[in-house]
Amino acid sequence: MTTPSCTPLDDTMAKRTVPTRLKVQALLVPVMTVLGVVSAWTAQVVEGHRLDQSRPCKVVRASVPPTEYVAAWAGLALGIAAVVVCVLAAKSIRRQCAMSLWSTRSGLLAYISVWFNILAIPFAVLTLLMAHTPGGTWGGGDCG
Repeated sequence: MTTPSCTPLDDTMAKRTVPTRLKVQALLVPVMTVLGVVSAWTAQVVEGHRLDQSRPCKVVRASVPPTEYVAAWAGLALGIAAVVVCVLAAKSIRRQCAMSLWSTRSGLLAYISVWFNILAIPFAVLTLLMAHTPGGTWGGGDCG
C-alpha cells in the first residue's frame, strides 16, 4: 500500500492538494492547544478553592486533590505535545507536498495556534508548580 502523496490540481497550477491525514494532523494542534489551556485553567480553579487566608495561624493550603495534579500535568503535556505535533506536521507537509505549513488553511491555523501555545506553556508550568507546593501556615495575626 502506498501512502497518498500530494496531487496537483492542474498541470498549469502550482497548487497541490494536501492529503486528509496531514490536514487532520495539522488540525490536532489547535485542539490540543485549547484542551491544554482549559486543563491548566481547571487546575487554577481547583487551586483557588484551596487558598483560604481568612483565619490566622491555620494551614493556608488544604491537601491537593488528585484532580488538580491531573489537570496541571495534562495542561503542560498537551501544550508540549501540540508544539511537537505542529513541527511534525510541518515536516510531513514539506517532505510530501513540497509546501510550507502555512500555505494550507489547516496548517495556517496550526501555525497561529502553536504561537499562542508557546505563550501558554509557561503558565502551565506555573500551574504545575503551584499544584506541587506544600501547604504552609499563615503567620499573620496572633498565633498564641
